[in-house]
Amino acid sequence: MLIALTFGAGLQVNWDHLVAILKNTSLIARALIANFLIVPLLGVALAKLFALPAPVATGFLLMAIAPGVPFVLASVRKRGGRLGLAVALALLLPALSILTIPVTAALVLPTAAQADLPMARFLSTLVLFQLLPLLAGIAVAGRAPASAAKLVRPVELIFFAAAIGLLAVLAPTMAHGIAAVYGSHGMLAMLCIVLLSFAVGWAMGGPAREDRRILGLGTALRNIGICALIAESAFPDKLIVATVLVYFIIQFVVTTIVGVYFARTVAKGA
Repeated sequence: MLIALTFGAGLQVNWDHLVAILKNTSLIARALIANFLIVPLLGVALAKLFALPAPVATGFLLMAIAPGVPFVLASVRKRGGRLGLAVALALLLPALSILTIPVTAALVLPTAAQADLPMARFLSTLVLFQLLPLLAGIAVAGRAPASAAKLVRPVELIFFAAAIGLLAVLAPTMAHGIAAVYGSHGMLAMLCIVLLSFAVGWAMGGPAREDRRILGLGTALRNIGICALIAESAFPDKLIVATVLVYFIIQFVVTTIVGVYFARTVAKGA
């Protein structure tokens, strides 16, 4: 699932759009601050505020510290966003998270979770399943743009099939864990952080509405692929992966509703 997600994002990288937006260093800096600093700090604050149990806090904080899901590329123009910024986020956030997630995890995860986290395996997972597929997609887009455009839809279908398969495999785990997540106020904490993350991205997007929309959605969307993989492979407690999946469902519902609203306002010329 993660390979299809990141490879598909790389296929959609347009260098002209990317170079143009990267020249706006102020906007890029604000995007990085929002995703790599403010949202993780919000995660720590909310985990303490809601007194989340250690397994729930671990899954919750894994999502908080892991930006970079390329879903932000979906339907950019229909939502009234700037494609260049969406491409920049899809490229920069996953690439930089290779460096930031291990460091941030050591700072914010509960002590027991830090002890269970094999850093060598963590880094190899990030590189093999996130960075290399992304770079491969970018290479295909640069050398054969026509072929890249034809591959986008099949790769998206592979991603959705893999996502459905993952949910099916983990459904029993998630079903048993959802009650514990709910009983711990974890779902309320997740709703709060998703809404606050969107607000942070919107506020940091600057004066242009198309940038605020993309940065708002891009900041609210956290990297379900890498978090699910880490939670399932690195931690024995299945409540952690259940927490990650519940977080994903909440962020998916919230960002879908917001995206539909944006699309309708664009259609009305607002």
